[in-house]
Amino acid sequence: MQKEAERDVNPELEVKGAQTLMRALDILDAVIDGPVRTTDLARRLEVSKTTAHRLVQALRSRNYLAVTPEGLALGPKLLHLGRLATEQIDYVRVARPFMEALSEETGICVFLAKREGDWSRHLERVTGSQRLRVATAPGDRRPVAETGLGKTLLLDESEEEWERLYRFAFGKTVTAEGLGRYLDQMRKAKAEGSLVHDSQLGDGVRSIAAPVRDSYGKICVAISIASAAFYMADEDIAKLRAAVVRTADRISESLGYRKDS
Repeated sequence: MQKEAERDVNPELEVKGAQTLMRALDILDAVIDGPVRTTDLARRLEVSKTTAHRLVQALRSRNYLAVTPEGLALGPKLLHLGRLATEQIDYVRVARPFMEALSEETGICVFLAKREGDWSRHLERVTGSQRLRVATAPGDRRPVAETGLGKTLLLDESEEEWERLYRFAFGKTVTAEGLGRYLDQMRKAKAEGSLVHDSQLGDGVRSIAAPVRDSYGKICVAISIASAAFYMADEDIAKLRAAVVRTADRISESLGYRKDS
């Protein structure tokens, strides 16, 4: 009660407290990319060495910072919180607003999926404005190498894993020619960071997919737009592809991914 009264009497206390908090957060930002020495922190934050040392000691006491031979680094408390945050992510909740925006921009159904072993599981669908819609629904599961969305979840895997999963998806129908086309497609998609896929199931569906990365830089989910191929003509592919990649990047950023990290 006394402290609250002091703040009412002297609002400058709140300002100073906020300044201290912001400087402490600036320190955490500074060590995200690697260890930093206290003297360098003081110079970067434009504060005295005494102030920097005081803030560092406070953060160390709560395990938000750790001391390494190279300097100050993220402490175990932050690493623990990061792990918990990753475990508790609701990908649908995070991605849904971006999916809705992409659907409104393109008029095409937007899908979100994650990998489950040798399968991909559809997590969410945002229906586009087109009359003809892809029937895939949330909860549906397909062999991960069978769809464009699933293939995009594999872009960080080895070529040996690509081949194994392709054989799992298509079994006895696999041919050397088909496998070769698939591997070429995967190599190109990995280099470009997105994938254009024409269904091999005879349903005339075309999709464009891009991976979403988490704060560790790992592919955690993928998004795609999918429709009848005549709604996604070759001359429109570049524009649609850019929209899908842009949306995937925005979702990744919301999950803590940093391209410059």
